[in-house]
Amino acid sequence: MKKLLLAAALLAGSYSSPVQAQVSKQKDKEARAQVMLLGTFHFAYHNKDIITTDKKDQIDIMSEQSQRDIEKIASRVARFKPTKIALELMPEEQPRIDSLYQAYLDGRYELETSEVYQLGFRLAKQLGHPRVYCINAWGNLDGYETPGGKDLELREDVKERLAPFWKYLRQTALARDSVEKLAGNQPSTVYRLVQDWNKPESIRRKHENFFREAFQYEEQPYDYTGVDWYSATWFNRNLRIFRNIQRITESPDDRILVIYGGGHLALLQEAVESSPTHRLAPAHKLLK
Repeated sequence: MKKLLLAAALLAGSYSSPVQAQVSKQKDKEARAQVMLLGTFHFAYHNKDIITTDKKDQIDIMSEQSQRDIEKIASRVARFKPTKIALELMPEEQPRIDSLYQAYLDGRYELETSEVYQLGFRLAKQLGHPRVYCINAWGNLDGYETPGGKDLELREDVKERLAPFWKYLRQTALARDSVEKLAGNQPSTVYRLVQDWNKPESIRRKHENFFREAFQYEEQPYDYTGVDWYSATWFNRNLRIFRNIQRITESPDDRILVIYGGGHLALLQEAVESSPTHRLAPAHKLLK
């Protein structure tokens, strides 16, 4: 009789455990702060990267069409109901941004061209947020920078040593950009461009570029010139950005909207999805 009771108990446990595991998994998922990553191009066209956009190819952000597009993006993303909006600005800028955002709330500031203001400030005001959050970071360049230098000033020996690498990086990047431009499939409005940048296949394609020719560049076999440069600048930078997302996460109920340059999305996505305290809310579904 005891054996029958034990067998029955074990059998009942075998049926209930998958359900319990699913419930536990669901509760664990619900207990994580949500992060939505909205990738954009730089509305102000700073042209500080290797790949630049000619004036004739730039979208007029202040045109009626573009302003309608930006309002449409904001209204779609607002459905996520973010509790915080994080922007591509350095943390040390937070006091200035706080003051500027307050001036915007008071009607004393007209939005500048940057997506930081056009999307970040606009949406934060629309949602009644008291502030926006600065989460940008640079990578770990201690082995490259001049001690005490400003604006990522590199040591002279580093400049000389890496000159051939940067020349190769520029040549290969510009060649690839020319091929893409010849394909002529670039969206021509703000909404369609932002929509395209947030598609999973577009995020993957942009991320592939960080593993191409320059990543593989070496002066001598196994010196890892390209790998080390990208590790210090790009990969480390995005991990630091995610660390700043962690800093502003105060509760599992947080719903954090991160507005960032589209090239960052793949690495930030991976960090969010790997985090035990966060979960990813895809932006592309709201932009359909």
